Amino acid sequence: MKITFVIQGPLTSETIKTAEIAKKYGEVIVSCWDNDCPSLTKKLSKHARIVKNKFFKPKGYNFQNIQYQIKTFFEGVRAAKTDYVIKLRSDEYFTDMSSLVDTARKNPNKITTCNFFFRSDVLFHPSDHIIGGKKKSLFAMLVWSMEFIKNFKEDKPVHVRKVGLKSDLFYKDVTAELTFCISYLKSRGIDIVENIKGMDDNELKKYHKKIMNNHYALVRASDMGNFLLRFKGNPDITGPTAFTNEEQFLNYDLKSIKSLKEL
Repeated sequence: MKITFVIQGPLTSETIKTAEIAKKYGEVIVSCWDNDCPSLTKKLSKHARIVKNKFFKPKGYNFQNIQYQIKTFFEGVRAAKTDYVIKLRSDEYFTDMSSLVDTARKNPNKITTCNFFFRSDVLFHPSDHIIGGKKKSLFAMLVWSMEFIKNFKEDKPVHVRKVGLKSDLFYKDVTAELTFCISYLKSRGIDIVENIKGMDDNELKKYHKKIMNNHYALVRASDMGNFLLRFKGNPDITGPTAFTNEEQFLNYDLKSIKSLKEL
């Protein structure tokens, strides 16, 4: 199975490192902005195909910069020529992606992601730091995501109850992680908002575990060599913003998992 890596977001020194490593495993596309540093763009062109997106001022919902993530992710996926795509962030890196690639190849019909803030304390919150899947599946997920956030007209957090998720087991706001999860499952014919109506919390937890195990595959960050992962998208949470070993984020308040069995 041939793979394209899409590195999305504004260019950083980590983008170059990630591109150099990723090209050992497949084609690399960097989907960035037209106002990114020209010298970084030039250096990256030795390792990757560059997709420059016109920078824009978002209208409507942009909590956690979700519009920017969708745009660069979408254009990177659209430019890919392989049937399988793995999305990475431009400000992070992993020095060994062999376990990621192996997991993706063993689970081509699932979303492959990492355990960094794949949370056990709230429902339907897989990590969005790595998202791997079939090109057509990711494309459909992103189209659904764009339609989903069009429902929110203002650029301020939206409570999950406004989209029909009434259990306290969900994180209180509609996040990028929840948006991608709902949208991916919707593209697969699974409407979790409708399906969970009438469930008590125990039924909801069992349903969540079943759905996530059926549709997601997990790679631990500790299995991907040295790494740098960042967290800075939630103004309600204070603490570290960069992580270089798994224990740092496993001991963090956001309850990352080691295995899908922990859900």
